[in-house]
Amino acid sequence: MEDRDWDRLIRQLRAGQVAPFLGAGACHGTLEMAGALAGRWADEYDYPFEDRFDLARVMRYVAVLEDDLTYVKGEFLQRHFTGITAPNDPDDPHVALSRFPLPLYLTTNYDDLLVRSLRAAGREPRRVLCPWYDGAPYDPDAFLPPPGGSPADEPVVYHLHGHDGHPESLVLTEDDYIQFLVALIEDRNKEEDTSARVSLVPPAVQEALARRPLLFVGYSLRDWTFQVLLQGLVKGLPTTHRRSHISVQMLPLPDGATDAQRRNAEDYLDRYFADLKVSVYWGSARDFFRELNRRAGGTP
Repeated sequence: MEDRDWDRLIRQLRAGQVAPFLGAGACHGTLEMAGALAGRWADEYDYPFEDRFDLARVMRYVAVLEDDLTYVKGEFLQRHFTGITAPNDPDDPHVALSRFPLPLYLTTNYDDLLVRSLRAAGREPRRVLCPWYDGAPYDPDAFLPPPGGSPADEPVVYHLHGHDGHPESLVLTEDDYIQFLVALIEDRNKEEDTSARVSLVPPAVQEALARRPLLFVGYSLRDWTFQVLLQGLVKGLPTTHRRSHISVQMLPLPDGATDAQRRNAEDYLDRYFADLKVSVYWGSARDFFRELNRRAGGTP
């Protein structure tokens, strides 16, 4: 990212004009990462295949053995999302983003760290589930601005992959990811009928994607979730509706990556994003917001 990229992003954040997406890397240092969790479950259930650090595949194996997917998801939450200490470091992604007057936050994480950070910042967030599965709670009015108040005072935190308040809502196994993708494609191809119809991408979210610059935090180049978000949500928009700028905080390349490997990665991004103007920060989410806070003078 160049100086002008940082300056533009800070102005947009201060104006409440950014739509942020938070991925697993935003929780690094607070929660265990997927690979470590997969290894623990693989050991416990004697996972027989080589991809033992692929959480979605390992958890599908566990769910088949237990023959109770909701039970497995509940156990997963109980083991890994209980008793988490809310972050208070200003460079933590949740804390940093909660200080900007954004009306909508999108996340593929299950935790409530963003909600807790928003409350600590004096705001009243509304936690909303993406209805990707049958029977998901759905309120068509959940995205309406609060009566008499500012949307930034009561922002929506939209959990695309479920959250820890509803175990059945988690997009956790490989089958869940496939079902989510199928539901996203079907949703995109639906005929518009009424504003109250169940939709994975409600009008308020569609409007944010179309009118606001996007900021992806905590994703990696090989992250399938990141690819689905881009292909299913961003690139699904008509070209004339896309904003001209996306900022991506990418997890670092492996230790020891050569200059040639870095150039290859950058060339890949240029080709992949093609018609989108993208600025990329190579580093951890915490490093990204440490730099942003430094450039912003430490305050929104």
